[in-house]
Amino acid sequence: MSPNIVKERPITRKPLGFYTSAQASRIALVPRWTLDSWRRNGIIIPTVKWTDEFEKEHVGHTFETVVFMRLLRLLRDKNVSLFKAVGALQRLKERFGSPSNRWSNARIFVDRQEAFVYEESDKDQWGTTVVTKYNQRVQDIILGEEFTLLKKRADALLIPERFMNFVEIDPAIQNGLPVVFGTKIMTSIIHDLSSQEYRPNDIHQLYPFIPVVIIDGAEEYEKFLDSPSSN
Repeated sequence: MSPNIVKERPITRKPLGFYTSAQASRIALVPRWTLDSWRRNGIIIPTVKWTDEFEKEHVGHTFETVVFMRLLRLLRDKNVSLFKAVGALQRLKERFGSPSNRWSNARIFVDRQEAFVYEESDKDQWGTTVVTKYNQRVQDIILGEEFTLLKKRADALLIPERFMNFVEIDPAIQNGLPVVFGTKIMTSIIHDLSSQEYRPNDIHQLYPFIPVVIIDGAEEYEKFLDSPSSN
């Protein structure tokens, strides 16, 4: 699999997507017990409803919320306190709006254990980026490169770059669940078939429009989501 070329998909803004807590936890790489704790504390709560054909109502998370879950996990992994991480994400949304390609210019860094949000074009009188209330210049950027791919892909914060040629997440397709790139076939279907001992060539026979290398990449992505190191 080659991660060098990232295929582009137009950014979709209107559809919300729908994710159960279990799906959101898996895609955002946030352990379920952590997500449950965030919900109990009112940090991340289900906000979208869906009624099935049996008129049963389901409550879940939007694409935007899943993106914020992922960012919150990344900040916590950088030892930013939960309170300050939530504050940083609130400032991110206030300044840059909902997840979009505008976020590609966003940067987050820590100074004295406080998280700051700034835009790459922010400069002081010496031409150096500076935004802290302590008048310190940027030194330790903790989130920056992760945002740059948003120029091309709205799902760049949810899919590791090495899988972007094989998988996409678009709230307009399959309610935002991961699909094989350029199709409406969920990656979970590929994974289920692999679990039933279907080989990539067998799956290609079922879906001849999906190259074997893409099938391999989609299956590797599903394995990645289930790996202990990702949770």
